[in-house]
Amino acid sequence: MNSIHTNKSAGLLRTAMVLICVFCLTVLTVGCDDEGSSASKLEEAKIAIDDGNYSKAITILDGMAGQEVLEVLASAHAGLSGIDTFEILSQVDDGGSNDGSIDLIGKMLGTGDSDILAAADITTKLGQIDLAKTTLIDSVGGNLANLDDDGKAKLAIYALTDVVLNLGQVISTKTGGGDVILTEQAIHALSETFASSDFSAGLVTKLEDDLDYIATGITALGGQTNDLSEEFTAFRNEITQNDGTLTSQDLADYLNGL
Repeated sequence: MNSIHTNKSAGLLRTAMVLICVFCLTVLTVGCDDEGSSASKLEEAKIAIDDGNYSKAITILDGMAGQEVLEVLASAHAGLSGIDTFEILSQVDDGGSNDGSIDLIGKMLGTGDSDILAAADITTKLGQIDLAKTTLIDSVGGNLANLDDDGKAKLAIYALTDVVLNLGQVISTKTGGGDVILTEQAIHALSETFASSDFSAGLVTKLEDDLDYIATGITALGGQTNDLSEEFTAFRNEITQNDGTLTSQDLADYLNGL
């Protein structure tokens, strides 16, 4: 009788152990599959960005989490705004810089031989560059100190883009809602004169944050020891009238002085 119970107990134990092993293997396999799938999607998103298919990259990354995912997602949103970080770096390295000129970003935002930015596209581009900034900052839990130097440089580029786009929106409004060309030459040719009243307090505060991000990028790039940091420094000095602070009058003076 005891033998029968012992055999049954042993059989039940073996069955339980088998089920536990199957469960563990299943969990591990699913985990590996998920990890492999995430890595595959991330790589696919990077390829989509390289191909200029930013919307596809965003769709691929939808619902995914993690620092690298958010960094790539930020790049995709920046791409939809019209900005290619690598192209900016290439232009500067090739001597295409303009010593802090608005042209560095403005020409990239525009289209065609005349670099025209359609008024209807400004709001959309602003939304995308805002998402690029917030997503990149979210990738480090909101702590900018945790961004590496590459991340800080990208944030500076996104911030500079935001400044230029907001100036473009002000110019468009001032000219009756028309399309704009965001180059020094085109802005200089405008008949309009800008006043401090053209820039709201909220806009000034937002652009102050952008200039802080640009300053962080300058530090990350080693001060003025390379072309890109010199671009950032020159632009920041020019728009703040060389004192590092920003007012609505500074913005008006900047546009009027181009």
